[in-house]
Amino acid sequence: MAEKLKFICRKRKQKTSEDVTLINTDRMPYYNSAMISLYASGESVLQPGYSSRPQHMVYWALEYICEGEFLVIRGENRYRLAAGDVLIMYPGFRYTKENPGNSRVRKKEIMLNNSPLISILCNRSDLNGREMLRCSDPAAVEAYFDRIRELVVRSEEDGNSGQILQNTIFALFTEIIAQCGSASVYTSFDDQLKQLDVFQPDLTLERMAEHFKVGKRTLNRMFNRQLNCSPFQYLISARMKYATQLLRSNTLSIKNVAEECGYNHPSFFIAEFKKYFRKTPLEYRRDLGIFDDASLKALAGWGRKRKSGTGKKR
Repeated sequence: MAEKLKFICRKRKQKTSEDVTLINTDRMPYYNSAMISLYASGESVLQPGYSSRPQHMVYWALEYICEGEFLVIRGENRYRLAAGDVLIMYPGFRYTKENPGNSRVRKKEIMLNNSPLISILCNRSDLNGREMLRCSDPAAVEAYFDRIRELVVRSEEDGNSGQILQNTIFALFTEIIAQCGSASVYTSFDDQLKQLDVFQPDLTLERMAEHFKVGKRTLNRMFNRQLNCSPFQYLISARMKYATQLLRSNTLSIKNVAEECGYNHPSFFIAEFKKYFRKTPLEYRRDLGIFDDASLKALAGWGRKRKSGTGKKR
């Protein structure tokens, strides 16, 4: 039976920004689902002088920049995006957006649930955990955003389109992955690094050196020069980042998370995780606070209070 979908329209207009967003009213039952579920599809305009407060991401979000340039900040990372670029915002991080220029920014965006499949697509592919990429064929990517919007609108008419929508979102990811391998984006070191499977079980320094076609000492110098860390520090950091993403969905057991991150023995994974974060994976998941009833009800309710087409602020 096809998934029934129901969306409401939220319109907001503020001093330096405005947006129109279609929000899935039944998104919370799929919050921790293994399937890909669309929570929202929207378009927005950021005027010159726009500056947001840090936004703590609970969902995944993909944004396609149609025109203009703006700045996205996450911790020490700063991304300047322009027309044709894609921004991927990962759950669990805080992002700030600014438009310091003299022209407006227009973008299209979608928000998705915490499906482990999305974590796999963003980490076990050429994306390799990237948050920003410059498309080699922007029109093809934008067409998928438009197609998703069309399917959402169609769902208002027939209540279906669920499986087609999931397939289209998956196709968007495969298109982005195919385009992110542009040689102009990477240096030689980065190009080799993105081909390294850091989640391969029993990955040793010797195997890493073999991948880079250098000796172990040279490999250490390369990583320290390029990334200011050792190869194993990079390896652990990448695995721990991936683990935190997977833990944000409770569809995977700790054993499953350990295996997905490249650990054959859950006990070793737990020890490494605790050494890195000073808490166990279960403690980390518990402290997120996104699985308790109050938090889920709050997330479920922010769009339900609106009538279709309203423009009131939250």
